[in-house]
Amino acid sequence: MTAIRKGKRFKLPLYHILLGLTLLYFLGFSSWMVFLSGQPDQVPHLYYSRRYSENWGLPEEDPNSQYVTTGQPFLYYWINGAVYKIYDSLFSNGNPISDVLLWRFLSVIYASLTVFFLYQLSTKVTGNPYLGVVTAFMLSNTLMFVFISGGVSYDNLMILAATASLFHLVCIFQNEDFIKHTALTGLWVVIGSLAKEQFLLLTTLIFLAWVYYAVKNRRKITLTFSRGKILLCILLLIAIGVFIALYGTNLIRYGKTLPACKQVKTEDLCYRYALRRDFSEPINLQWLWYNRDNIPNPITYALSYWGLRMLESIWGILSHNTFVPQLAVGLHAVAILWGAICAFRFWKASETTPNLLIFILISYAGFFLFWHYKKEIDLSFQHYAVTGRYLLPIVGILQTLMLYYFTKLKSALLMRLTLALIILLYFSGGLWMFLTRYPLVFAHWQAIH
Repeated sequence: MTAIRKGKRFKLPLYHILLGLTLLYFLGFSSWMVFLSGQPDQVPHLYYSRRYSENWGLPEEDPNSQYVTTGQPFLYYWINGAVYKIYDSLFSNGNPISDVLLWRFLSVIYASLTVFFLYQLSTKVTGNPYLGVVTAFMLSNTLMFVFISGGVSYDNLMILAATASLFHLVCIFQNEDFIKHTALTGLWVVIGSLAKEQFLLLTTLIFLAWVYYAVKNRRKITLTFSRGKILLCILLLIAIGVFIALYGTNLIRYGKTLPACKQVKTEDLCYRYALRRDFSEPINLQWLWYNRDNIPNPITYALSYWGLRMLESIWGILSHNTFVPQLAVGLHAVAILWGAICAFRFWKASETTPNLLIFILISYAGFFLFWHYKKEIDLSFQHYAVTGRYLLPIVGILQTLMLYYFTKLKSALLMRLTLALIILLYFSGGLWMFLTRYPLVFAHWQAIH
């Protein structure tokens, strides 16, 4: 009103307009994926979502089902169940769309929020909202991320929680309100952990980073409280209580963060992957020693297979349906290599925020390299479950760091050329790839709901 009285017209910043267009772009692209099939693990995700639709609490264990509900992360499925019950109550004469479509569109909302939080994260790290928009555009054209965003998968909630918690952690490291961002970081960390066990790795890394900051800056931190902050702290304490109730109980009762199927059900129900069982052989140190020349060491494995597999299944699609555009994947590899060269050239020990993200990126990716390698040994190198979607929670970090170090290039011409080529690469390897290959590939992936 003040601006109007003074005869001034409210002017929306250009980067807000570009962000809005990017979010609309992603909404359109990801909504296309809602009507495609082939996203990973749809059958168990639908089973759990429907079980949680039965009531407002936790479902009882079904002794005749191969799926375990006891002691499992439940938040994603509980939200799906709650949304469906509310939706069902609004349409007593029959629902306009099926439960599958409803949950798929809910996934699109999670993924869209992820794109928005990545914009915030990148803007905070680079100090440039236009680079934040470019990073959001990059994620909006990362094929595996977009593909999963249209499916029923707890990965969507987990990736959202990862991006949001990292944004608030960066706010802490940039000396913003300690209480507020600590509470929000903690809340998102618990949300991710209650959605999928895999998030516990990121939980550990974020907690270590938070402790490092708190100890190092203990004399500079000011603790000021308001009603809003007190409410956030209460919510965090409740969330931590639920977290401990799930994982603490599992550790005490089963000796691990999640119970094995055989600890809950009869053995005959616990072989969902019969083919994998045929190749399964627990690690034996004596066998490893005598076969050390016949299996790749972790470094050789990473360079000859794992790295390429990650690229193909992040900037391509590797699931029950597979599409890998080799040229685009190769160009993405070149872009990452160029980003790594720039990071090596312009890295500074004094730049706390980028170094925080580098620590999380390397630690997270390194863990999954060795986790995949162990799985390969267990399953005779049949390459089961070796896919880049496990790295999607940190892809936004990679893209943010790439842009951050590209802007350090001394030549303005080279920097602008690099950014222009990055935008072109992601568009041509994202929506443009989908549109041009649709008649030959994606038209045959139509889902029936």
